[in-house]
Amino acid sequence: MKKKKAGDIAYELPQAKPQLDGHRLNDRANQIYSADRPVHSWYRFVLSFPPHLVRDYLKRFGLNESHRVLDPFCGTGTTLVECKKLGVPSVGVEANPMAHFASLTKVDWSPDPDLLWQHATHVANSALTEFSLQGLHDEIFSVTTNGHLPTQLRILPEAQMELLLSDSISPLPLHKTLVLLDYLKRYSDARFEQHELLALAKVLVTSISNLHFGPEVGVGPPKLDAVVVPAWLEQMQIVCSDLRQMSDTLTPATILLGDSRQLLDMIEPQSIDAVITSPPYPNEKDYTRTTRLESVLLELIRNKADLRALKRGLIRSNTRGVSVEDDDDTWVAQHPEIQRIASDIEARRISMGKTSGFERLYARVTKLYFGGMVRHLSDLRHVLKPGAHLAYVVGDQASYLRVMIRTGQLLGQIAQSLGYELESIDLFRTRLATATREQLREEVVVLKWPKQKRSRDRQIQTSNTMANPNRYTRIIERIFVERHTDGVSEIEFTREDLVAAADALGIKLPKNLGDVIYSFRYRIALPDSIKTKAPSGMEWIIRPAGQAKYRFVAVAASSTRIAPNPLHAVTKVPDSTPGLIAAYALSDEQSLLAKVRYNRLIDIFTGVTCYSLQNHLRTTVPNMGQVETDEIYIGVDKRGSHYVFPVQAKGGKDQISIVQIEQDFALCAAKFPSLICQPIAAQFAEDDRIALFKFEMGDAGLSVSSERHYKLVPPDEVTAEDLQTYRARTDD
Repeated sequence: MKKKKAGDIAYELPQAKPQLDGHRLNDRANQIYSADRPVHSWYRFVLSFPPHLVRDYLKRFGLNESHRVLDPFCGTGTTLVECKKLGVPSVGVEANPMAHFASLTKVDWSPDPDLLWQHATHVANSALTEFSLQGLHDEIFSVTTNGHLPTQLRILPEAQMELLLSDSISPLPLHKTLVLLDYLKRYSDARFEQHELLALAKVLVTSISNLHFGPEVGVGPPKLDAVVVPAWLEQMQIVCSDLRQMSDTLTPATILLGDSRQLLDMIEPQSIDAVITSPPYPNEKDYTRTTRLESVLLELIRNKADLRALKRGLIRSNTRGVSVEDDDDTWVAQHPEIQRIASDIEARRISMGKTSGFERLYARVTKLYFGGMVRHLSDLRHVLKPGAHLAYVVGDQASYLRVMIRTGQLLGQIAQSLGYELESIDLFRTRLATATREQLREEVVVLKWPKQKRSRDRQIQTSNTMANPNRYTRIIERIFVERHTDGVSEIEFTREDLVAAADALGIKLPKNLGDVIYSFRYRIALPDSIKTKAPSGMEWIIRPAGQAKYRFVAVAASSTRIAPNPLHAVTKVPDSTPGLIAAYALSDEQSLLAKVRYNRLIDIFTGVTCYSLQNHLRTTVPNMGQVETDEIYIGVDKRGSHYVFPVQAKGGKDQISIVQIEQDFALCAAKFPSLICQPIAAQFAEDDRIALFKFEMGDAGLSVSSERHYKLVPPDEVTAEDLQTYRARTDD
């Protein structure tokens, strides 16, 4: 052993290469693991509700393998795990990537626990050997205090270090964790990777870091060192013990990374039989801070832009997530009780002389929270089957200057206003408020989406097809006429104005309210009563103006629609579309995107090597609100320049609109500022042609910079004459 000098830091170095076969850890692991511990509880960053509560409501709602359960705030997967154990198909939605990763892993019971344990011990031995070579010990730590370490310590890149809570992890434990991560990557096995990383996330926050968890995450006294590899291997023993109890099952459990306020973007209409969930409570807990350390170390968030994007997808429940662009509060502008609570909070703040930036936001975040829940419950209606049951676990809060918020009661009122039936509000448990010593109720709000008679279903289906133009025309016409004055070139309105106009006209709103706007952008013309009021040579279009906000804008009539030129030359391309894909494409748009992708038409059209990055990207852009792009391609040219190509696809009946292309330019500026942006539109044209358009933005606005038409044919239909014609062509 190396001797320690007084006043020096010294580490006991092992005489031989350390070997961990796992047996030394079995006793300790077995002490932690017991039959009473909920299976797969080895990572849960927020204890939303216990598993037995999920089982109680699964039984109460009479759910079995023929049903599908949704948890729209699935956290780390309590509902999904319990459903899978009981053979009930489930789907979860989670906006926090760390929690999403945890849920995804906890419903994967496929790894062989014995092989997983062998792999984990191999990784552990390799990491411990590395420590030994560095002069470090990772089992029994012993130091004196001269402040010097015997090795150069590794750190994270600066952009990632800036994301961590100050002093949340000390330098030496961070170094050892990064070494272990290196060996997990070096010996990565797809069968085991997720479980091994999730176990590391667990011990990071429970034993390696300086974090402590009370009402909010905090940082305790810094640890000079912490045991890393044995702690992780001990956690792996628990994981393997859990997996031995579970048999892999075919019961589906789908985990989606997304915003619970936009469920229709992810889940099929009328496909959910029940909801069991616990949304965030309106309090000052920042759930992104709770998972910050492991999210950064596992590279789920890499910089401040990733963190901002994460927060945008969350219900606003704390002031740290509030943005100037947020407008969910408009959804509860007419709710008297929520407005009263917000007023009481603001009055209390003023009377107490509280002036910090966070305290000034307390009233607003309360309205944003409940507005977000209105958006969630409003969208949720469309994915529920008639007669679906719902259970929401929520709690009273007094976080904002001790003003009581009865969350369950308010959520029940909101749900009823949206057409849900309130069956009961069940008391789950009580807790004592830290500041006021009041008893706060945690409750389960039990709702039901009413059953609809078959005749009503047919009526709704009819009104969503042939009757839509007439109904939509009357709504949009009323909004325009009420706001229009001579000489104006812009008229703003909101989603709520659509509701008000429908109410005033006695028109039943469509299930998908956004379809009103979509129709006039891409499918049908605005009514004559609106078109005739456009300035000379101009035409009205509808542009986004923010979250749930829109704007009539008068633009040059020649620029409003883009259509394929029927006289344009055609280029034949050997068809490489797989037969199975062509056979099962569900729509014109899906078929078009597939043909463009498999035949590399974006590469051919642009002359740039391209790769599809993502389908159907829906995100938020400043000053526009929500935008959607059918597909994103990333490309590199012969000089090494990088490009981003947002692609909009239209079937034969829909039209390409300048609004979508303008949104694509804004999307590129917000999300890909360092790349060359060239929006592209694709459309089926006559004679089975595919028309591609490329756009540019200049001083005069949007213009088409290139148009090409392609026809996919069997290879033997590309003749020598065709090739001679193509050689003679000049570039655009």
